[in-house]
Amino acid sequence: MENQVYTLAGTFSPGTTLRQLINNLVSDSLSDAAQNGSTIVNEVDKEILLGMPDPGVFPVLNELIGTVVANSRKGEIHITADVYADVMTIQIQERNNYNGYALSFSVNSIEPEASSVGGHIAINGPQKKVTTISFSFPNQHAA
Repeated sequence: MENQVYTLAGTFSPGTTLRQLINNLVSDSLSDAAQNGSTIVNEVDKEILLGMPDPGVFPVLNELIGTVVANSRKGEIHITADVYADVMTIQIQERNNYNGYALSFSVNSIEPEASSVGGHIAINGPQKKVTTISFSFPNQHAA
């Protein structure tokens, strides 16, 4: 029997694309994005497969997306991802950062949760117009 993980975004098993996971997580934030006049663009490559990350990764990712959306105003939020060996990095870029202090504070408050699942959050350019939040976490492949 194949391992499955239940997340906020549904049930996923190894072989699920990261793009689909991001689409499901983004759907939770679409009404807030519309209310803030912001757009969310999922640019995650269709070929990136989701391995078996710690199930705690999904709430962290969901909270990061929600935090960026909540702090955006007429923003352009672009989500990309890279895979390095057994580490996955997801970048959430806000291209019209309107309140960098609030965004930075909110993102930094999620770091302990990310650390508890072996992940790390970094924020680049929190006081600049274009800000990138990176979330890196172990992504073991199914045996």
